[in-house]
Amino acid sequence: MVTYGRILMAVPHRYVNEETVQHAVAVAKSYNASLTLLGVVEEIEKEYENWLTTKVPQDLKKEMFDKQQAALQQRVTQLQQQYPNVDCVVRQGIPFVEIVRQVKSGGHDLLILDAVSHKPGHKRFMGSTTKHVLRKCPCTVLCVRDNEHPRKVVAAVDVFASKPDSDALNRKVLSHAHALAQRDAAELHVVYAQQPIGEPMLSSWGVGSASMLDEMERDLVASAKSKLLKLTEDVCGSADGVLLKTLLGNPRDVLPLYVEENQIDLISMGTVCRTGIKGFLIGNTAESILAEVQCSVLALKPDGFVSTVE
Repeated sequence: MVTYGRILMAVPHRYVNEETVQHAVAVAKSYNASLTLLGVVEEIEKEYENWLTTKVPQDLKKEMFDKQQAALQQRVTQLQQQYPNVDCVVRQGIPFVEIVRQVKSGGHDLLILDAVSHKPGHKRFMGSTTKHVLRKCPCTVLCVRDNEHPRKVVAAVDVFASKPDSDALNRKVLSHAHALAQRDAAELHVVYAQQPIGEPMLSSWGVGSASMLDEMERDLVASAKSKLLKLTEDVCGSADGVLLKTLLGNPRDVLPLYVEENQIDLISMGTVCRTGIKGFLIGNTAESILAEVQCSVLALKPDGFVSTVE
């Protein structure tokens, strides 16, 4: 059973999206979880200190800290009228570092990031802070692009994962997607993308037959479909009403295209996997996919993941 007990939402000092804050409150309510709003006061860069003539940097830092804390506390007081289990904390430093540190020190099991673009015509949300957080945050991360309840949810899995932690991550990705789909009565898609085996690879194996290539791809797709079905039945109890799809193509291309063409509202996927082959749950590939999709993202790490942020 998927549940959360301590939820953290990183609240930027500017461009706070009140709808996303309300979304976080609704998520906390649904799990009867605590919600902490986090503000980060960035360090003043050394090159700017010479320009600060009216206040010494230390005084300015304290003023910025106090203002952000007061603003967050005011918001918390308002939110507590809807849901009493809300508090706030303000930290000072590099945003992604302080976000991860708060996740660790506060024992948070879900981090919510406001990924709604605040710039006209700006579609992507993979900014520097988001990238670092997705790489290094040990808990589940929900990047919110749309505050409406999702109608279609995708679980992106790697059915050819061979190592124990990879199989566990597949199950984690699907179980979270299934829980979301059940909670919001959304349509669930379970998707695997297979990188095609090209003729140059066959030639390097000493095989040059195009018919053999076709046969191998047919076998791969058939095997993937069988594995998708078994995984779905194991995790969800049944595949009834679940759409199972095997995509043939470069995962960086076909998965974002699938999300766009099928008007997917949220994708659940792993952001770290140590299989080293085949899957699209591997470092740079996962980031490439996340940079292209327009929907909300639920990003998960394998159990036992250790963040490099201390």
